[in-house]
Amino acid sequence: RHLDQQVYDHPEVLHVFSAGNSATKACGNNYGKVTSPDGLHFGNISGGMKAGKNVLAIGNVEAYDYLQIRSSRGPAADGRIKPDLCAMGQGQYTLGQNGTYQHGSGTSAAAPAAAGSAGLLYQAFRQKNNNQDPSSALVKALLLNTADDLGRPGPDYAYGWGRINIARAVE
Repeated sequence: RHLDQQVYDHPEVLHVFSAGNSATKACGNNYGKVTSPDGLHFGNISGGMKAGKNVLAIGNVEAYDYLQIRSSRGPAADGRIKPDLCAMGQGQYTLGQNGTYQHGSGTSAAAPAAAGSAGLLYQAFRQKNNNQDPSSALVKALLLNTADDLGRPGPDYAYGWGRINIARAVE
């Protein structure tokens, strides 16, 4: 509720969260009892803020757009689709200690890629609109409606609306 109120008060603010890495675990809501044929659980988006209406929760896809096995699945406790989108978060290089690099993985590595994509949309909008900020609702809608659909046709509880396609969103 707090984040939804914050977005209401500041419509240009977009919160981006990792969906979590809990698909191998059941959770306490009604959807946590549902499992896929491969034994993975649904309804395990971790953390209450990630289920907010006006936020983006990001799942993790590997190379060739496979959903990483631990990437948390929806729905949210009230039945809404979560995660919203997926981004590449497996095998990325990230900063390590003492100026080194290390491999990153999981939804915590996918979420920054999604946030960067959203940042590009903000920049593109500003360039075309006298440096005005778009609403986060517009940015979210652009990302959702231009994503590459993965998994079941249409939005689903594993991939959300699909993998971010930032080129299509900016276009």
